[in-house]
Amino acid sequence: MWSTILGFISKPITSYIEGKQARQYMKTEGALEIKKAEVGLKIAEFKARADRLALNDARDSDYDLAAQREKRHSLADEFLIFCTVVLVACTFFFPTHMSKGWAAISGGPWWLEFIIVGIFVSVFGLMRLLQVLNPMNKVKK
Repeated sequence: MWSTILGFISKPITSYIEGKQARQYMKTEGALEIKKAEVGLKIAEFKARADRLALNDARDSDYDLAAQREKRHSLADEFLIFCTVVLVACTFFFPTHMSKGWAAISGGPWWLEFIIVGIFVSVFGLMRLLQVLNPMNKVKK
């Protein structure tokens, strides 16, 4: 009889405590799953960034190799090398005259530098060097 009375009184209390513990366990379990998902997302972002950088490096290498292969069939690269060597030599041998020329070029249109860099990148296969020097390609931390 006493066990029936005690059971009648304690049953709602124990069921409330058990329900509270179950809810607390589910809440903790849910927080753990959320943390696991966040870590998985971070890992996926790093892997995607690494894959993208590796793919860009492979493309740049392929472009550079193709440009180097094409150098065999043309005299344009020899002509550009000759012109570059003459410009560098003249800069050192005739600095006053060349400084006026360099000042004139720096005041020129924006696309002139773009064309010159594009020619050198395409002829000599310097795409990887261009990618290294490009400030837009810096890896975000």
